[in-house]
Amino acid sequence: MDAAVLAVQQWVNATYTGVSGYEPIDEDGSPGRLTMSALTRGLQHELGITALSDNFGPATLAALTAHGPIGPAETNQNLVKIVQGGLVCKGYSGSFGTAPAGPVAALMTDAGLAERIDGTVLPKVCKAVLSTDGYTLAAGGSPQLRAAQQWLNGRYLNRSAFVVLACDGRRSRELLTALIFAVQYEGGLTDAQANGNFGPLTQAGLKAKGLIKPGSSGPWVRLFAAALSHYPAAQVFTADFDDTLAAGARALQTFCQLTVTGEGDFPTWASLLISTGDQARPGTAADTIDEVTAARAQSLRAAGYRTIGRYLTNVEGTSLDKKIKPGELATMAANGLSLFPIYQTYADSAGYFTWAQGYADALTAHDTALGHGIDAGAVVYFAVDYDATDTEVTQRVIPYFLGVDSGLRQRGSRYAHGVYGARNVCSRLAAEAFTRWSFVSGITSGWTGNVTYPLPANWAYDQISTIRVGGTGSAGLEIDKCVQRVGTDLGEPAFGSAARPLADYLDWIDRLQELAVAYGQGDPGERVLEYLAYWQTRKISGGTDGAFVAYVDGSGLARVRTYRDPVAGVDVDVSRFGAAALGALRDRGDLAGWGGDLIAFYGGWRFTAPDTAARDYCAANLAAGAPSALDLAGLVADVDAYLAAAALRSGGALGAHLRAADRGVRYSLFYRGRFSGDPNAAATAAQGLLTDTGDDVLTSTRALLLRGLAVTPVTVDDQLRQFCRAFADRLAALAETEQTQLNRKVS
Repeated sequence: MDAAVLAVQQWVNATYTGVSGYEPIDEDGSPGRLTMSALTRGLQHELGITALSDNFGPATLAALTAHGPIGPAETNQNLVKIVQGGLVCKGYSGSFGTAPAGPVAALMTDAGLAERIDGTVLPKVCKAVLSTDGYTLAAGGSPQLRAAQQWLNGRYLNRSAFVVLACDGRRSRELLTALIFAVQYEGGLTDAQANGNFGPLTQAGLKAKGLIKPGSSGPWVRLFAAALSHYPAAQVFTADFDDTLAAGARALQTFCQLTVTGEGDFPTWASLLISTGDQARPGTAADTIDEVTAARAQSLRAAGYRTIGRYLTNVEGTSLDKKIKPGELATMAANGLSLFPIYQTYADSAGYFTWAQGYADALTAHDTALGHGIDAGAVVYFAVDYDATDTEVTQRVIPYFLGVDSGLRQRGSRYAHGVYGARNVCSRLAAEAFTRWSFVSGITSGWTGNVTYPLPANWAYDQISTIRVGGTGSAGLEIDKCVQRVGTDLGEPAFGSAARPLADYLDWIDRLQELAVAYGQGDPGERVLEYLAYWQTRKISGGTDGAFVAYVDGSGLARVRTYRDPVAGVDVDVSRFGAAALGALRDRGDLAGWGGDLIAFYGGWRFTAPDTAARDYCAANLAAGAPSALDLAGLVADVDAYLAAAALRSGGALGAHLRAADRGVRYSLFYRGRFSGDPNAAATAAQGLLTDTGDDVLTSTRALLLRGLAVTPVTVDDQLRQFCRAFADRLAALAETEQTQLNRKVS
């Protein structure tokens, strides 16, 4: 408890309790919003405002401006006390009753207003005093961004709509709005015209006066640098367009799929100031609720579009018919259009999003996509079609997407999941819920989740405007134009494709190996595995050399997604193999491969068949032909990954190992290599994955995999022991079958 803050709270309650509209606050000695709100209501009362509120808004500012600055000659001592109270709560004064001149000067210095210090409290400074904004560098704040905030305050405070910004070095909606105001002012807009919106007048002024390049200097450069500092990788605040600023501009342009000029051109400014960016820039992707007929496909092609988002299902109980029609995907493919599939029913409020809903939606999306013949490895984009707050993302949206992940795993991980939503939603889900790619709703520029947040690192599509192509006739349709990022999701160009033969897969691996050798950075085998794992949602394997991915893409080498294993008789997911092998090579083998899949398989049992005995469930589903989190195709990928990583650690080449591998004894080699051929060791390892708590990575990953499915860490009981023993017995049986078949061949 702070005694000075307590004195402020006691005074404001004693002075204003009984005044209509004043609400007494707790006297606990803790500064914060409620105390500042009480002081604000007191100020409004002193200024003659009768409708009191917590908000220091335009009416309060106008009334205080009419009164004038609060200075040494102020006759209303309650106004002085209110300022003193705000300064105490902000930490600028150690005792309630100290003359405000010194503390106000300190705050103004921190706010970039040192040149305006005159011994009085200006109305806009009073607003800052009674805010909860900070004026010192916050934890995690950027010193460069704070310098920009201070400069903005110092330059523009005299403009009518400009108020004192926080100077804490953190991104905020208020800072972005202030930057737009500043662009309007520098572009020649009057106070009456400036409104903080990036509209036609603002854009015209920017194009006329604000296009800058290396060698430029002055306020426009400072504004550009301040806007660029919203991106963590570009922390520089300068008045001179130097090499550092040019490098930051080039990095942003590359990331945002803009023409790389290294200049402050209009598209770059627009990308910094509004989530749509320059809506006139070309897009090669689009989403639409309209059927893509042959005529419309030709219109789309003629307009430059190549990848089209279409909806897997309709919303039950509504008349909107937006789903993919029979034959439509064949029409798209015949006309050179790829698909990115979207799943959305309602998804337009927080109440929709639960883990169970995500799980159910994943099953529906999988089954529908499979019914359309969408190839394995496709990314399905699940929608978050509203402005979710950060709290809602934590409490509702992340659990929903973990449910989606679980549902797709239980269907055998044929499809990966992406997200459609605001920038912040997409970024958080990429970090916390396994989403592979993001389809960003940049078009909703007013959403809080888009304002001030940079594009997510894994963005693939950025939706920027709604337009019509093909005219008003039958060949026309309304689309949402999207920018498609090179090197990400290319969409689905074909449907119902068969897995590639083993020989084709091995030739492809050899070609990747050649490219990795020519690339010349790091171990070629590890680069190849990174390329394979790049398409997976699983993050446990570690980072990927994105430059090598781009190098491969630039070579024109087409990606192989699945191959047919001639021994096991299953289609193996190449990216799943790559992620597991890379994890094993980087000492996360169990969790990145068979271990993570076994955890998810356990969750599937506890959620879908809790009354079925562990042995019975495993006998029917573990390493079986029917899809599950650890079906036969999954186990083949995991086992081959373990063996490939072992070969690479021993100095072998990936391609040579895969060509020489005896797939008829893979289980035996894995069983002996990982568990020394001991079923007890296999059961113990399985139990450790589900129950151990000493490894933070294991603990956190397991919690995500089992969220909504089972309690974690798992309690050791007879059913768990049976589950782990069943896993060990299944491995032993597969190895024994191999040996029996081998003996028959020998005899």
